[in-house]
Amino acid sequence: MKLIARRAYAGGIWVLAAAVVAQFLLAGLGIFADAGFLTWHATAGAGVIFCLSLLLVLIGWLGRTPGRRLWLTAAIAGLVIVQSLLLAPYRMNASGLLRAVAGLHVVNGLVIFWATFRLLELTLSEPSSAAEAMAGPDTSGPIRGT
Repeated sequence: MKLIARRAYAGGIWVLAAAVVAQFLLAGLGIFADAGFLTWHATAGAGVIFCLSLLLVLIGWLGRTPGRRLWLTAAIAGLVIVQSLLLAPYRMNASGLLRAVAGLHVVNGLVIFWATFRLLELTLSEPSSAAEAMAGPDTSGPIRGT
């Protein structure tokens, strides 16, 4: 069970990274091509990243993923909530400095991007549990008793 959860977590981080890249693509297409893409950016993309990060916390916990990595995975869900809250001044038609707070939406998006790719880096640097399990016990050492 632990090995399956670790593999699922590692694969899920790849899917999460792809979803974050897709979010940036949808935002860019919404600004530079067709505003309809912003609807997908705001609803489907954010929902996928939020739900997937929470699901990965559970899967990572089952796979005994290190605690700091689980906290970073959970932080992505929290950052997605902050991402929506940062747009509140814009949606309220606020003016001045309060409306400028909405500009932090882009900065927070970069933080989400960084956190996701840091998770990917940590996952890739972890020794493969699957390779260790398939290799079996280490028998390359000296034979005792001879």
